Amino acid sequence: MKRVLGNSIGTAFACSIAVLAFQLPAGAKTAAQVAELARQAEAVPDEGIYQMYQNRSWLWGRNGAGYFAVQHRQFSAWTSDKGKLGYGDGIWFIPGGGKLCFRAKWHGAGGDSNALTCFEHRQTGRVLYQRKLPDGDWYIFRSSHRNLADEFMKLKYGDYVTKKENRIKAME
Repeated sequence: MKRVLGNSIGTAFACSIAVLAFQLPAGAKTAAQVAELARQAEAVPDEGIYQMYQNRSWLWGRNGAGYFAVQHRQFSAWTSDKGKLGYGDGIWFIPGGGKLCFRAKWHGAGGDSNALTCFEHRQTGRVLYQRKLPDGDWYIFRSSHRNLADEFMKLKYGDYVTKKENRIKAME
């Protein structure tokens, strides 16, 4: 009985390894397929980008958040890198071609620095693709159906930044 059980466990383990080995290349292929689908999709119109980000905060989990205010197209954010808090203030703009950019002066434990960050958006039907420019990987930003895991779901209406940013500034 022990031998039969041992052989069954061994066989199950070997099958699991084989299934995993076949799934790894499939995952890489899926990323390549997403990239190809994004390349074939159309750039999101400027008005679509504006509607998506206006007066919304993009929540980055425990690592921070960025707020895209309509007034003066002000961009503000707070970040946390390895427990070190920082913040950024600047502007956001839509240069066309499905792009959203924000230019900010970042303040943190390592000093101050200026940075320009841009994202490109493409769309096929209800599916939105996004990548960080200049050479980020394409990923599905919003699925065709409601998916709580989509990055798009982290865009929340309202200012989720200013209070935390002000607390960080007060600690300086």
